[in-house]
Amino acid sequence: MLDFSYIKRSIRLAAVGLIACAVSFTSVGAYRQADVLADPVKQTVTDGRNYSGNWSIPDKSYIVPLDDGGYMTFSVVSGTNGYTVEYFDKNYNLTGTKKIAIELARFGAFYSDATGYYILTGQNNTGESASVECYRLTKYDKLWNRKGSCGLKDCNTYQPFDAGAASIASSGDYLVIRTCHTMYAGSDGLHHQANVTILVNTQSMTILDSYHIVMNASVGYSSHSFNQYVKIDSNHIIGADHGDAYPRAMGVWYYKTDLTTGKLLTKGVTYYEAFAINGATGNNYTGATLGGLEVSDSSYLIVGSSIVQGSSSSKNKNIFVTSVNKSSGSKTTKWLTSDAASKGSYSNPYIVKVSSSSFAVIWSRSSTLYYAFIDGNGNIQGGVKSAAGSLSDCQPVLKGNRIIWYVRGSSTIFSYIDTTDKSFHCIRNITVAEQSHGKVTLSKDKAYEGEEITITPQPDEGYEVDLITVNGTKLEGNKFTMPAANVTIKAFFKKIGSPSIGDQVTVNDVEYKVVNSNTDGAGIVSVTGIAVPSEYVAIPNVVEINGSYYKVNRICEQAFFGDTTIRSVSIGAYVAVIDTKAFYGCTQLVKVSGGARLVTIGQMAFGGCPRLRAFSIGSAILRKISPYAFYGDKSLKTIYIKKTTKLTKAGVKRSLKGSRIKTVKVKKSKVRKYKKIFKKSNSGRKVKVKK
Repeated sequence: MLDFSYIKRSIRLAAVGLIACAVSFTSVGAYRQADVLADPVKQTVTDGRNYSGNWSIPDKSYIVPLDDGGYMTFSVVSGTNGYTVEYFDKNYNLTGTKKIAIELARFGAFYSDATGYYILTGQNNTGESASVECYRLTKYDKLWNRKGSCGLKDCNTYQPFDAGAASIASSGDYLVIRTCHTMYAGSDGLHHQANVTILVNTQSMTILDSYHIVMNASVGYSSHSFNQYVKIDSNHIIGADHGDAYPRAMGVWYYKTDLTTGKLLTKGVTYYEAFAINGATGNNYTGATLGGLEVSDSSYLIVGSSIVQGSSSSKNKNIFVTSVNKSSGSKTTKWLTSDAASKGSYSNPYIVKVSSSSFAVIWSRSSTLYYAFIDGNGNIQGGVKSAAGSLSDCQPVLKGNRIIWYVRGSSTIFSYIDTTDKSFHCIRNITVAEQSHGKVTLSKDKAYEGEEITITPQPDEGYEVDLITVNGTKLEGNKFTMPAANVTIKAFFKKIGSPSIGDQVTVNDVEYKVVNSNTDGAGIVSVTGIAVPSEYVAIPNVVEINGSYYKVNRICEQAFFGDTTIRSVSIGAYVAVIDTKAFYGCTQLVKVSGGARLVTIGQMAFGGCPRLRAFSIGSAILRKISPYAFYGDKSLKTIYIKKTTKLTKAGVKRSLKGSRIKTVKVKKSKVRKYKKIFKKSNSGRKVKVKK
């Protein structure tokens, strides 16, 4: 613990050249090229936090519990002309949205307190002008009416939020911002980076005090400061920064001045080196991240991730918590994980205050969520728990007995940890696919893993339920247990008395399986075999079953396997797939034709047909002739596929192997291309490709 007394401004400025020594980024040029933001950027972090390389970036996702039991989310979404606010009820159903106008171009942070909402923005000051408003804090009421703003100018800022983030805390009418900037060019021509602290009165929306010049830890200064957090403890500011130079540590600062005086440094600052970082002063690589700051009855707590400091072979980061005793200043670091070396780094963790003596630490790795509860001194309580789940850059918040956050992707997914039984739950979406001849209602359209959902189908008059699937699996009954995934419900209705999905039917001696029982012309069947052997088989375009028509879209695997009667087969216009070994061993088969919409010929589909001599498919969309499709067909010398334009090298790989095919007839415009793909397809034969 270092206890600094207040240093007068004149002494600070005189001492800059001697003791400050702010340093430049090792790769500052590349960083700025990537990080100058003209528009807000959406963060879709699903297994991490707010670090981009060696330093943090501002969080772009926030959640606020509402008095009615619901939630509000605030998101910075790229490609939109404002910030996105969404409202959800207590069952996580979306109930409303708002767009909030952007103030200054660079987003810093969002904050909520009992009286309203705040958005911190900034703008670049590349001209190093004293008149440019580099930071702006805008206040809104709970209905998002703009109530005012205050801005900071002439603050030694070249780029706000550069190579760092921003954190906000408040107490009564006083609000503290801890953030960062790159500064005006120094004598070396470089724009050095450091933290910034701002004190605001939220009633008058005025800036009471700020610190933004070069100094050292004696005034709460950190350079470089790659992440920043702030809390308030009995009207005293507590700050935490991830430093790589002055200090090269995760530092914690206690501001002795009561913030209600409107000043930051009247009584000085106490600095604690919470987590030391090895390496050269100013080396941007620290092998560590800072994930959060909290205050207990007895200690200041920081959480983060780190390699084994001082080890040249350590590359992966484990999770730690450090407690700094308020009275003695003594620090204790405890590791919550130890297997990063063998299994990979963990994400930057979160810390959430449950009570003054209980906290949750949450982190992730490879779509697995981990969490542990610690006491006010950082001692783990009950071990580390894990579950399938994800984090985002949304700081989890406490609502009743739930620690809740959200991940935004194609939809908003809420997750929470129950602080009572320490269980994890992920709120997933349930979607009902479009259906015909009926509808489906659900007991809930969002649910967490393990929750029972009831499905109530309502067929139209004259129809009945044929099949209901949950994520493609047939549902037995009308209830299912919510899995750890989003769910899609599909309901199939059919005319009363018509066949069901999966039923076997025979029409004109050909056997079919019902694939889709829709009876308004969209029904589908597949050929499974033949009931009465015949020399001439015509696979129809459609079949009539009980007065309804069904398209024939497939000839199933081994449908005609070993049939020694069939001599000629014509393929219907809607058949897309001839499956594996569909006609294998048809020793009398001589001719195959048709297939106007055929896409795939399966492996060995026509293998073992020694008399086959004529093969002509009229499909323009044939994409795949599978390996060994004509294996053992010693009489087949030429195949005609003269309409297709979709074949590729992969689509014909080994397709002619084991056959005696010498010529492939194709569309004139495709001769050149198809010569190449058949030549390089490992077909096992030298074949001619002709028009």
